[in-house]
Amino acid sequence: MWAKGRFGHMAAFAAKAQELGFTHVEANASVSPRMLAQLLQTTVPIASIHSPCPVALSSRGTPASSLSLSSLDESERMEAISFAQRTIDLASSLSARAIVLHMGDVPIDLSLQDRLYKLYTDHHAHTKEYTQTTEELVYQRISRVPPYLDAARKSLRELSEYGRQQGIMLGLETRFNLHEIPNMDEMAELLNEASENLVGYWHDVGHAEVQQRLGFSLHEEWLSRFKDRMIGVHLHDILGISDHRAPGTGDMDWVMVAEYLPPGIERVCEVGEWNGEEDMLGVVDFLRERGIASQLE
Repeated sequence: MWAKGRFGHMAAFAAKAQELGFTHVEANASVSPRMLAQLLQTTVPIASIHSPCPVALSSRGTPASSLSLSSLDESERMEAISFAQRTIDLASSLSARAIVLHMGDVPIDLSLQDRLYKLYTDHHAHTKEYTQTTEELVYQRISRVPPYLDAARKSLRELSEYGRQQGIMLGLETRFNLHEIPNMDEMAELLNEASENLVGYWHDVGHAEVQQRLGFSLHEEWLSRFKDRMIGVHLHDILGISDHRAPGTGDMDWVMVAEYLPPGIERVCEVGEWNGEEDMLGVVDFLRERGIASQLE
């Protein structure tokens, strides 16, 4: 994320990443084919890839990243699978360990979600309106999710088999928004149905923290329930419910996070492009001092 719009050539990004102390990088859905080609010419390894990568347009003329693996429109679901398979192919060609997957969403009234975020940001989280908005969001999601979760299961079965053939693991990521799949219990269901050699848990510290701050689920419970299936983590800081900040510039409980991270997982700093270079100085040392950094992307 941090490289987006910041560097004219990815060689400059790779050099800056190494200068800042990072040993690997993650390629994601904001990386264009040209940027990917440039990145592959550098000496910095790509350890993980966030699907879909590189940037592409769907047959609908929308970004491939907007396609849903939980769609009830079979043509959309299959096209989403196709782009995920291309990402798996890319990961395999680069000897990356895993790809990160978003498993889709449930159509709910997103204006309610926007209202909830505004109420929280305006310090009205303990009001009747906040409680009512939360209850309506939860009700809509529970009542509508079954067929979309079934579609996500189907997509995961198909992609895990494809990943097995290519030798690439799938990392199911903690999501930011309530309407996205999976929530905590759905994550448990999906992981229980998949082989641990094919599908793992990808923890996003900011997303899990936002879920807690909004009152939906506990950050530590995500870590404790799924630490044994964890294959990777996205690291970034948070203020309020604004995440993807450089580690050390927010109020994340890094001591708690460090307690649950297994050895040998991929550790990726997923920092938004709005963070300045000065915010990135010392990030690796900051995380290392808190027992989090070994190999950092």
